[in-house]
Amino acid sequence: MNKDKVICPCRKLTKGDILKAVEQGASSYKEVKKATKAGSACGKCKKQIKKVTKKALKK
Repeated sequence: MNKDKVICPCRKLTKGDILKAVEQGASSYKEVKKATKAGSACGKCKKQIKKVTKKALKK
């Protein structure tokens, strides 16, 4: 898993940033968005953020 892969180009957030938000207690897309601002600009990355969040929560 490449934690440096940019998931949200508008906010320059990586997969690692999303995983960190989940580790700190975010348990849904909305909570990840609130914690990181991911997906709050253009929204094109919403699907990918949900996917990464879901995978991280399964672990």
